[in-house]
Amino acid sequence: MNVPGNASGSASDGETVAGRLLARLGRHVDYIFANTGTDFPPIIEALARSTSDGGASDGGAADGGTLPTAIAVPHENVAVSMAYGHTMVSGRPQAVMVHVNVGTANAVCGLINASRGRVPMLLAAGRTPYHETGPPGARNRPIQWAQEMFDQAGLVRETVKWDYELSRSDLVEAAVDRAMTVALSEPMGPVYLTLPREVLAEPADGAGIGAAPPAAAAPPGPDPDAIDRAAGILAGAERPVIVTGDAGRSAAAFEALSRLADRHAIPVVSHFARSLCIASDHPMNLGYEPGPLLADADAVLAVDCDVPWIPSLHGPPAGCRVIHLGVDPLFSRYPVRSFPCDLAIDASPALALPALDAAIADRIADPGAVAARHAALAARSAELRAGWRRAAEDAKAARPIGVPWLSHCIGRIAGDDAIVLNELGLSPAQLTLRRPGSYFGLSPAGGLGWALGAALGAKLAAPDRLVVAALGDGAYMFGNPTPAHYVSRAHGLPVLYVVSNNAGWGAVRAATRAMYPDGAAMRRNAVPLTALDPMPDFETVVAASGGYGERVEDPAALPDALDRAVRAVREEGRQALLNVITADR
Repeated sequence: MNVPGNASGSASDGETVAGRLLARLGRHVDYIFANTGTDFPPIIEALARSTSDGGASDGGAADGGTLPTAIAVPHENVAVSMAYGHTMVSGRPQAVMVHVNVGTANAVCGLINASRGRVPMLLAAGRTPYHETGPPGARNRPIQWAQEMFDQAGLVRETVKWDYELSRSDLVEAAVDRAMTVALSEPMGPVYLTLPREVLAEPADGAGIGAAPPAAAAPPGPDPDAIDRAAGILAGAERPVIVTGDAGRSAAAFEALSRLADRHAIPVVSHFARSLCIASDHPMNLGYEPGPLLADADAVLAVDCDVPWIPSLHGPPAGCRVIHLGVDPLFSRYPVRSFPCDLAIDASPALALPALDAAIADRIADPGAVAARHAALAARSAELRAGWRRAAEDAKAARPIGVPWLSHCIGRIAGDDAIVLNELGLSPAQLTLRRPGSYFGLSPAGGLGWALGAALGAKLAAPDRLVVAALGDGAYMFGNPTPAHYVSRAHGLPVLYVVSNNAGWGAVRAATRAMYPDGAAMRRNAVPLTALDPMPDFETVVAASGGYGERVEDPAALPDALDRAVRAVREEGRQALLNVITADR
């Protein structure tokens, strides 16, 4: 059917701007996770041209590379989370494409996670066609009037580092390059590019295709004077403490932090950690709660940590010197953040920590005191680990299943090689992980629905590793499980999902209990707005996409159930889900 005034067939006669866009993206990303709409025909046609006759697209060949692999993802939050998960494992940014304003709106929660997690990605969205009649790509569907906005990018502008609308075909390479260099320059984060359909449908003239992409900014190095001052504070302290949330996002920073802590006997607390920052059995690993160490600390080094402690609960004493180190150490995009700060060092931890290590070593006046502190802290660390083991053992027979026992059993099957994602599903204290890049937690923004898609992205980046996603029941439902399980099956991404099912919003109950411990809500059998009962049979949801599903209520049956699930993933190449009935935390 011909739409009056719309030359619908003319754009397919040769290579279009959409093909050049895809070719340029191929210089930067491996995958495009796409949720398509009526703005996508030029993209779809360009992808079809790239695979017709068994060859690369004209745009890909002209650009000297290959096109990214495009994966259809039936929900935008899953698509953004897949890009997030791939990047956190591979270190390479990826692209997401969504449908105009409505697709952008569905992607916003995942985009907020990426922004606060400083995960680089390109979110590209269609833009309602400018023209009501005329060129290829002009409006030909009723929704294209209702979907237009005065400022579509306003939906995401506070969340992204950069946004731009591709209004001219000759700027396509410049726009893609600019987007990716901004996303990859510290502090990293997502960027947003809108794509009008008429521009994508224009014939490609080839101009600028062969130009090499510019480089992103190198990570910031530490100021020598600031390092010297920090070394003086830490070397002179008797009870220094390191608190970190995301030092482990870099393997180099993980190793540097481990060496510094061990060499100078400084305990490390991983507070609301988004990555494994120090090995589980490292002698200077003092757990996950800073309160006990902060109480008498005389120096604190916060490394890549937005919330080193909760001021309403605890904090360092008066006179304690506080150093913040990291890229954007004061978290300038947080409207309110009033932690004490005697020194802020704006530098990549991978670069700053080795320099700080060396500077402290030059200042140590009493090696014997450091050795004694090391011995005392190592004993305290061993005692902590023994207590965590006892907690798991004590919960071994509890019904409903306790989170310590569930976490201990997950730790048993994870080993050193697995990648574990935690979205309110387990206690990291029960894991024994030593390898950087083996543990990831939810973004500090806390937008639920992350782990399902992020696990798929992680599996795509590391196909030979076991990927385990532990998540709460509410997080599982937020994660759009039907689209996620579809993607797992369609693209051969077997992941093990373990759902901690306590039939409610445990975090909300805990927050209410903390504010009103003796209030009316806590005196009721059912706390208002927190119960999710009766729960769906999650194990049947994964089965609908060919996966292995099992409900587990008996704590004694949990180890064998996990073994069966791992066999399904490793030997049968199927995704698996355990619906574990757990107690409230």
